[in-house]
Amino acid sequence: MSRLVLYTGEHFGRFAVLLFVLPLFCPVLLWLLLLDRHPLAVIAGGVIAVPAAMLAFVLLIGALFAGFRPSRVEGITRESAPKLWAVWESVAGKHRAGRTTIVLSSDLNASIGEERPFLGLLGRRAILTVGIPLLAVTDEKAFSAILAHEHAHLKNRDTNGGLNLAELDKSFDLIFEYAPPGKTVSGSLFYWILAPLSYSLEREGIRLSRRAEIDADRHAAMSGDSYEAARALLLIAAADKFFDDRVYNPLKRELLGAMAPPRPPLDRVLAVCSDLSSTSLLQEYALKAWAAADDEKADHPPWSERLTALGYGSVPTIEPVLVPALSSLLSNEMIAERVRHFDSEWTTKIADYLDR
Repeated sequence: MSRLVLYTGEHFGRFAVLLFVLPLFCPVLLWLLLLDRHPLAVIAGGVIAVPAAMLAFVLLIGALFAGFRPSRVEGITRESAPKLWAVWESVAGKHRAGRTTIVLSSDLNASIGEERPFLGLLGRRAILTVGIPLLAVTDEKAFSAILAHEHAHLKNRDTNGGLNLAELDKSFDLIFEYAPPGKTVSGSLFYWILAPLSYSLEREGIRLSRRAEIDADRHAAMSGDSYEAARALLLIAAADKFFDDRVYNPLKRELLGAMAPPRPPLDRVLAVCSDLSSTSLLQEYALKAWAAADDEKADHPPWSERLTALGYGSVPTIEPVLVPALSSLLSNEMIAERVRHFDSEWTTKIADYLDR
């Protein structure tokens, strides 16, 4: 059953809920057939038929509205970041860029996804998320290679299976909004039915994501500079390990005995980024990233596997960043405003946690 749902989910998205709807209507039809002939059986069967009917309708509602509600994301305008938009347009083309929303985040990452709001009647839109830390540890050449990787996800259409599964998952979320488990019979029943499937959905999502990352890496390398594609990966990989040592692990220790929120992480990250301009330090952390063990629950392959797919059997020596993309593509005003925003969000969240 799990494989059938996953297969239909990958190919038909939210409409895979019909696999649940049709069987749920069977007891309802049987109940209606008995309505005139066996009143006592109808009364007894109502315990099953009524929740089944309610659950079937809730499933249909979830499938319908999962295709109508677009994500509410606040993108940056072309006027506020013209250079960043220009780089994306040079990689993706004017048409694709025109249907893209670019969002800044506080993560050391870049990602892209697609949505089909209003049942796809208005086409698809891409949501490109770019992390401020990523811009801080790459230059324009490396950042262009990263955008080529993200654009490859769209060109390879490897977002399709993930997009369909995401819509199916979104349908389930909407179902639980209408029928919360523990508060409604139909919601509790569906949650019980869905529980064995959740692990399979998660594993399939990881498998699709890992395969897509390797394909996108190769596409980015073939469509541009293969060395720059590998360099971009290593710049991020080294920064990831470096930030763990210099920012996130010390911050975790500070939080253990904190009475008030400590200095926010993004502010700390930006303060130590310049240290990675040292070739020896950069290479040291690149080697650490290469040697890192594979996390089976991660939706990205290990760095060593990704670089091996590009033809590297060992860690190449890479050039450090001299002029970060953060300073060359975004204005100081926008950087300061976004950093304040993310740091304020983090501080508020930690303050609420410490007050408990």
